[in-house]
Amino acid sequence: MALPLHFAIDFGMHSLKLVNLSKKGNSWELKNIGSIQTPPETLNNYKEEQKTLLVEAVKSLVAESKVPYKEVAVALPENAVFSRVLTIPKVSDAEVTDAVYWQLKQFLPYPIEDVQSDFTALSVDPSGQRKMLAVAAPKKLVELYVEILERAGLVPVAIESETLSILRSIKYAQEIKDAVVLDFGANSTDMAIMKDGELFFSQSIATGSDLLTKALVNEFQLSYAQAEEYKRIYGMRSDAVDGKIRNAMKPVLDMILTEVMRGIEFYKTEVGTLPPNLAMLSGEAALLPALPEYLESVLGYDAQLADPWRPIVVPNNIAEIVSKSSPAFTVAIGLCLKEE
Repeated sequence: MALPLHFAIDFGMHSLKLVNLSKKGNSWELKNIGSIQTPPETLNNYKEEQKTLLVEAVKSLVAESKVPYKEVAVALPENAVFSRVLTIPKVSDAEVTDAVYWQLKQFLPYPIEDVQSDFTALSVDPSGQRKMLAVAAPKKLVELYVEILERAGLVPVAIESETLSILRSIKYAQEIKDAVVLDFGANSTDMAIMKDGELFFSQSIATGSDLLTKALVNEFQLSYAQAEEYKRIYGMRSDAVDGKIRNAMKPVLDMILTEVMRGIEFYKTEVGTLPPNLAMLSGEAALLPALPEYLESVLGYDAQLADPWRPIVVPNNIAEIVSKSSPAFTVAIGLCLKEE
């Protein structure tokens, strides 16, 4: 079913980002954009006081961005979403839904009655065995997002996982269909493996870029704001400040990459093929200087920054600002591109 005209809000731990694109022929044009600080401790918080603060922040963001309509698409944090590729033995088309239900019930970390789930077919082999991608999210969390949006005067038309938005964005903007995708968030790093344009594996690693900042705070007795600034300026450069900033952050990054390598091994076993040898980096922390080079040295993969704005027509007066924070908008742009 085709989605109505809609804009997107990406709910991040540190910022709420809004993007509205309009389609002209086969190309897209930026119409509205905005970003506002996320009120502390309001994300995925069921307390009334926190919900109210988040509703007010969403209202401010929408008002400042001057979006002409109320319909909105949003993404759920990957660490709250369960995604898994299921192998379904040969069954009739009518029995697929039941087969997915029983397999999903087996793997879910919570009761199947408490989730909203969906699935898509990935492939059918000659024997009739199917690979299906199942995605499930707690109903309680979906209801929370709907409540926040409706209280802000908006009409939610689509809710999906951040990973699906990122993959759509990368496929459209960079015409890449095979990649290991790493989305660096504040509290977690989300990993996905895309094959032939479809999601075949995803996991959320409970280590994010805030831990990199904390490593600098502890190592150099800096304030949090100073540490954040050093992280953004020097990143993983070995030629800056004698590599001291890089060396302080390295153990945290290596923790993340160890989990990435485990994920890659799991993918090889489950899917039975070699993973793509390209890593695409998304999220605000992907902008750390020399991060792609560091990943290349550890993983042995080519590493590139996601550039979701590449084919999108952006007004000249904000083109430079937009390009500087490009990977940070991957989720929001992917949500705008969702058409069904």
